[in-house]
Amino acid sequence: MRETRKMRLPEWATAGAAFIYYWIMALYKLTEAPIWQDESMEFYCSLPVKGAIRGVTELATMYERMAYIQQQPPLYNWLMCLWLQVSEGEWWYRFSSVVFGFVAAAGLYFVIRKLCDRYMAAFCVVIYSSMYILMYYIKEASEYALLLMILFWLVYVWFEICDRLSSRRILVFTLLCVLAVFAHYGAAFLVVPFGISVLVMALRRKDWRSLRLGIGSFVAAGGLGGGLLLYFFVLPQASNQNSTLFSESAILIEKGNILYDFFYSLMWVFKWSTIDIDRDWEKIWWLIIAAMAVIGLIIVFVAAKTRRTAYRTFLYCNIAVYMIYYVVTKLNLYAYGWYGNRYNMFLFPLWFVLIAVSLYEFVMILRQSGSRFIAGSGVRIVQTGLVLAGIVYCLYGDYRIKCHWAKMDLRTVVAAWYAQDGYQLPTLLDYHQRYGFTYYFTHNAEYDESQWENIRYNDVVETFSARGTQVWKDYLDTVYSGDVPDELYLVTGQWNDFVDAFVELGYEVEPVVDTTAKLYRLTR
Repeated sequence: MRETRKMRLPEWATAGAAFIYYWIMALYKLTEAPIWQDESMEFYCSLPVKGAIRGVTELATMYERMAYIQQQPPLYNWLMCLWLQVSEGEWWYRFSSVVFGFVAAAGLYFVIRKLCDRYMAAFCVVIYSSMYILMYYIKEASEYALLLMILFWLVYVWFEICDRLSSRRILVFTLLCVLAVFAHYGAAFLVVPFGISVLVMALRRKDWRSLRLGIGSFVAAGGLGGGLLLYFFVLPQASNQNSTLFSESAILIEKGNILYDFFYSLMWVFKWSTIDIDRDWEKIWWLIIAAMAVIGLIIVFVAAKTRRTAYRTFLYCNIAVYMIYYVVTKLNLYAYGWYGNRYNMFLFPLWFVLIAVSLYEFVMILRQSGSRFIAGSGVRIVQTGLVLAGIVYCLYGDYRIKCHWAKMDLRTVVAAWYAQDGYQLPTLLDYHQRYGFTYYFTHNAEYDESQWENIRYNDVVETFSARGTQVWKDYLDTVYSGDVPDELYLVTGQWNDFVDAFVELGYEVEPVVDTTAKLYRLTR
């Protein structure tokens, strides 16, 4: 009897299908949501123009804008400075993150292919492409997709070092560490434990050449790169009263119990990274806890059973990274002291790889079990369950991506403002809306330099917190030299004390656009 061969798809087919899926998901509704405040801020901080930018800031150089407006390292803005030389259109601008996300997906593919197999690698790329929180930031012009790109490849090189120490790999690893920190400050929590692990590997293997090179390159990178970053960017940015680099809030421990607080923070980060749901999330907290518990038990089981030293080292590094992140954030030295938000994006590549490899190793360990039932039917049940769970998760993610929403719809505001010949009346741009308004205003087909004559913008008074109407009355007297116009347009993000101040001054407020950004016509 002839032996039948199992059909095996070539790798180009499985990988190709996964990456085609990525491109479909990444390009889907890429510009449906308008560019919002942070994106437009990044845009103007990436323009190498000299002098003040009308409608945005009086800061005269690209460096000043990055150092005193931004809350992040400079790498993304440097790259965008080059990218925007091709086009300043919103599709092209956002497409940069899609490219970064693709290179990140390639890094993920090669990591999982190295540690598991090509089928698991392709499956992981599909999962990656359906994760709402990832696609949200891959569809946004920001540093987060760039960070993912660097970190997935950093993880890949680290595992290569685990296989074999070499000068080239250590130098590439060092370079990726520097790039990661220059892309996002949170990456500093990651590079320290992983850098130390490389030195420990060299010490255990008595590879003195690699040890000397590792120490030398890490010290040089930390001293030179870290020193320059600290002096030129961290310190100026930390001086900003709205800085995300620290908070003066009191240190709070949930329920007064440090262990409860730690796991509470872990739950918030896990929730944000996987399902990012805020509305009525309390109704499914048990599902989040259950998922964390199952994954945690699988990781502990695999760590106890696996023969892969690299896996256990990777796990220990993950634990160290989160402990550093938890302590620094709890001390209000990072991310306003908040857990479960975009500031912990640097954790994502670590957790994704750890969970994916743990699930794969779990199946392999079961397959090698002495029990015929576990190695046969048990494995098939587990594999089927994991695939079905992955499909359900992808469907959920695809639904969330379809519902992608606009944070600040300044595109609609500018269109309505132009439709009413808004430039003929005084127009006042509130603090957070000035970037997006200016972007759509200056990139509109009807734009003319003379239309700036009646526009004023607020770059002084923050509007997130209630300040009282008197603050705004004093501000208006300053802007208009005591002669506030009887008729004007106001662009803001929500009804706030600023609008109330106009009401107290006797103005009637007519909403022209009432979406995630507001356009009011004020008359008295």
